[in-house]
Amino acid sequence: MDATVHFVDVGKPQRFYSSSRRLIARFTLLRLLADGMRLVLKIIRFRPDLVHINPGLDVATCRSLRRDAVNVWIARFFRRRVLVFWRGWNNAWCGKPEFPGGNNSVLCRTYKLAVGHIVLSQRFRSDLLRWGFTTPIHVETTVVADDVLNGNPDKMDRASRTDLLYLSRVEVAKGVFELLDVYRILKRKNQDYTLTIAGSGPDLDALRARARSMELNDISFPGFVTGGARLKSYRRGGIFCFLSYTEGMPNAVLEAMAMGLPIVSSDAGGLRDILRDGTTGFIVHPVKNSAPRERFDALEVADAIERLANDATLYQRIAAHNAAYARERFAAPRVAQRLEAIYQSIPVRSNTRSGRHVASTKSNS
Repeated sequence: MDATVHFVDVGKPQRFYSSSRRLIARFTLLRLLADGMRLVLKIIRFRPDLVHINPGLDVATCRSLRRDAVNVWIARFFRRRVLVFWRGWNNAWCGKPEFPGGNNSVLCRTYKLAVGHIVLSQRFRSDLLRWGFTTPIHVETTVVADDVLNGNPDKMDRASRTDLLYLSRVEVAKGVFELLDVYRILKRKNQDYTLTIAGSGPDLDALRARARSMELNDISFPGFVTGGARLKSYRRGGIFCFLSYTEGMPNAVLEAMAMGLPIVSSDAGGLRDILRDGTTGFIVHPVKNSAPRERFDALEVADAIERLANDATLYQRIAAHNAAYARERFAAPRVAQRLEAIYQSIPVRSNTRSGRHVASTKSNS
C-alpha cells in the first residue's frame, strides 16, 4: 500500500482562540474564512483523492461541528471525497436517538456526505448507525509517541506501588476532586501513599484550595509537563488514576499503559474498548444521578487501588500486560498501517498518480 499524506493545519488549538490576548479570537468569521482558504489552496495545489476531517461532537457549542462542516463542503465543492475521524465525543450524548440538531438537520446531512467515518469507540459507532449513517464506520485509536513507547518500563526503578499519578487536564469533569477524597481515605490507612496531579486547567486553583482545606498538604502539583518531565512523571508513578466523566480516547491513559502502569479508571468513551477489569487494572463506575465532584464512590476507588498496591504479583502481571498491549495497539507505525488500510479501502476516481493522496485538517476540538 502506498498513501501519500499531505497535512494542512486548518484552525488552531482551542487555547489559541480562547486567550484574551489574541486579537484574532474576536473575529471568528475572518478566522474561519482564512482557515477555509488554506484548505482550498491545499486542495488546488495537491489535488488529493481524499480529504480527512477531524471534528469533535461538541454538543454544547457545536463549534467544531460547524467549522468542519464548512471543510466538508469545501472538499465536496472540489469533488474530493471526505473521510471523517471523530476525535472528540460528548459521552452524555451516547445513546441519544438524534444527532445534535436532528438527524435531518443540515449539520447531520453534511457529515453523511462523507464516504467513511472513524470513531474511537464501539459506542460511538452505534450512535452513528442509530442516526442513519450508512457509509463504513471504522473503530480506531490514537497513538502513543515513540519516546513514551521507548520508555522501557521493564527497567524502571519504581519507588513504590503506593505512588499515585494523575496526568491530564485539571477540571471537574476529569474526576480530580473525587480523587482527593480517595487519597484521604488511603492516607489514613497508610502514610506511604503519595499523589501527584500533573497538568493545568481551569480548576487547578480550586483543586489546590480543596486539598489545603482537607489538610492534604503532601500532594505534588507540578503543573503542565512535557518531554522529559512527562516521562519522569510516569516513571515515578506506581498506579495511574483517571476518574473522568466523559472522554474520546485519552492519550494520558494510553501513555500510562505504555509505561507499564496499572490503571484505575472509569470506562468513559473509548476507554471501554481498551480497559479490562482485572487485566489492565480496575474499572470504577460512576454513582447514578450523582452531582459533579461526587460522581465516584471514594471507598470503591480506594479499594481498587489497594488491591493493586498490596498484591505485588497482580501488580507486575498487569504492568507487563499494559506495556505489551500498548506497543502492539498504540504504536504510531501500527496505527498508521491501519489508517492507511482504511484510506486504501475507499474507492477514488481513476488517476495516473501512484498511491493515494490525502489532505488532513488539524484536530482542534
